[in-house]
Amino acid sequence: MIKYRQKRYKPLLIREEAMVDYEVHQNIVNNNLKGVKKDYGMFFTPERIVDFMVNLIDIAKYAGKKDIAILEPACGLAQFLVGIRRNQPTLSEQSKLFGVEINQNVINYLTTLNIGNNIEIINDDYLLWQPPLSFDLVIGNPPYGIPSLSKHYTIKIDPATKEKYKSLYETWYGKYNVYGAFIEKSIKLLQPEGQLIFIVPPTFMILDEFKKLRTFLSQNGGTAIIYLGPNVFKPEADVSSVVLNFLKSDKFTSRLELLEYRDNKISTIKINSHWQGEVVKFETDYTHTIESICSYRLGDIYEIRISPRTPEIKNSPYIAKERPLRENDYLPLLNGRNLKCNKIIYNNLTGYWIKKSEVKELRQYFGAPHIVVGLGFRENGKVGAAIDEKCYPWMGDIYHLLRKNDLFNIEFDMSNSEIVEYLNSDYVRKYVKDVYREITYHLSITQLKSLSLPTKEEWQEIKKKEIL
Repeated sequence: MIKYRQKRYKPLLIREEAMVDYEVHQNIVNNNLKGVKKDYGMFFTPERIVDFMVNLIDIAKYAGKKDIAILEPACGLAQFLVGIRRNQPTLSEQSKLFGVEINQNVINYLTTLNIGNNIEIINDDYLLWQPPLSFDLVIGNPPYGIPSLSKHYTIKIDPATKEKYKSLYETWYGKYNVYGAFIEKSIKLLQPEGQLIFIVPPTFMILDEFKKLRTFLSQNGGTAIIYLGPNVFKPEADVSSVVLNFLKSDKFTSRLELLEYRDNKISTIKINSHWQGEVVKFETDYTHTIESICSYRLGDIYEIRISPRTPEIKNSPYIAKERPLRENDYLPLLNGRNLKCNKIIYNNLTGYWIKKSEVKELRQYFGAPHIVVGLGFRENGKVGAAIDEKCYPWMGDIYHLLRKNDLFNIEFDMSNSEIVEYLNSDYVRKYVKDVYREITYHLSITQLKSLSLPTKEEWQEIKKKEIL
């Protein structure tokens, strides 16, 4: 094994003098390092979750083995390394434990905790770090957030560093969340048959930004996703969580297990032995019933477009940012606040205007009546759809459903008004809730395209069934 290059990576060996009351020290860090935590996407993991994850380690494979290397990326207070010693002392004694932490202030505080021997902390940016060894186990809670210096995003990363990330990570796509890059990096650092255990948001299961990551997971081993729900990090963060338990192995590629942890038990929701990185959805008897009745998907019948976002509107030469003198010649831009279930409020709530004659210059389809759908869930968790009969311009988180003119569409007999009724119904509300749980409060284009869609006869059949 290559010797660890201490000088380059600034390792810090922490020696055991006393164990730590993590509840006390987390409160201190929350107060003293509040700004640091926000800028680096840090959230400390409840001890019960640390213990749960540590107990997922496949201990049997390490029996009698020496020189075991265990890594905690973005380690913060090294909760998982300490958790291994607390829950798996024999494994801890057999292993060399490494933590990587980007922020020197956190490391400086960590040195005062005296958390134990055999733990080596490296001060480095994990996503740029080049270790001289591979690891048997990677475990932890990676940071999450969009990297940018913009005030709208949580992780403050300069453009040059972000470009380095994008060039290094094959799964990087769109507005990528850094936790996806942490997953890719960690899997690449694993030895064959190595194990990755991360607690992350479940958004990688469904969002388009993670389609390359899902494919990467399917091609490199077996993926188990354990759904924990939305309460793990409350009140500090309102985000759902899953534990990703990944085995790097040629034997288990394309294998996906979706599980749920509830009432101290893990139950299996589904197993897919032929997963190629498709969106991962939950399944219930209700969703099976709806999907068995419906012959179509929304994406079969409609092209789905999204409104121009705020930066485009601000920079558009067609947009007026002050109330025009000849108001009758202009239309206000609408956004999500203007849309209710089966109703559009045609008032200016955005502060932006555009000449009626130039509306099509912004988007061609604004000039014809069509269905608009809210990106976020509306009243009582409903999707929120209406027909824009007045052909107003829109901005922000609104989808536009444009009817396709192809042979496949000819036999579909639901009108736009009937589609709106269906989209706003409790049937769709429950379907979306069952399929996506609390993964996200917004629908992506991919989710909307895959929404089950009935014919007239099938819609009547759904309404007759007592399935709500």
